[in-house]
Amino acid sequence: MKLRTLLILVLMIAGLILGGCQQDQQEPVADVSSSKQTEEETSKDGFQDDDKVVTINGKVLSYEDLQFYQLMNKVDIELNRAADTKNLEGEELKEKLAYWDEQLKYHDNFNVNLSKMMEQHTMYLLAREKGLDAETDLVAKTVEEFQNKVAQNEAASQLVSDFPADAYQNRLNNYFTEKLLTLQIYDTLKADILKEKPDASEKEVAYDTAKNYEGLYQSQIASLEIKINAADRR
Repeated sequence: MKLRTLLILVLMIAGLILGGCQQDQQEPVADVSSSKQTEEETSKDGFQDDDKVVTINGKVLSYEDLQFYQLMNKVDIELNRAADTKNLEGEELKEKLAYWDEQLKYHDNFNVNLSKMMEQHTMYLLAREKGLDAETDLVAKTVEEFQNKVAQNEAASQLVSDFPADAYQNRLNNYFTEKLLTLQIYDTLKADILKEKPDASEKEVAYDTAKNYEGLYQSQIASLEIKINAADRR
């Protein structure tokens, strides 16, 4: 939906983060003499969980926040894979499964996860500015439905179990609050397109909505005070 926007932001981040590159092309630095505690606290990117990655209008998003967004992106991929496995077959299924494999590798990229985290938080701030809100009951229901889906998916459950339990649970409500508000903005833009072009095809509506969403996002991100702290570390 927002591939062009994502690519633009990835390029911007890559220009700010010296030496930024895909994690799947990086070799983890192993020091056999280091202690187990140090290995657990410091990632292969050289970050600790509480290190600042980006600051948006004074809101600090840490490396652990980034790891959480990576987790959520990968869990979504596994849930989509399961849905396709159930609904597709033959060559179409084979192509989709290969696509989801590529997406898993894609989301090992530091810059990709950073850009997605920045985008969701940025559009969440825009939603708040517009007076939008996500009711507590709706957020709770969305979280519950998500957790039920994860519990029924072995691959997704494994991803979640590998993440610190407290860090995972403490972020779910905020994550889905942001996501629901971001979807409200998209749905509002889509409704406007449908009013303007009631006879438009589904493809045209999707294209125009994505274009307007991208315009809003570019305008919003330009209006915020953003510091990519990771640029000082890479």
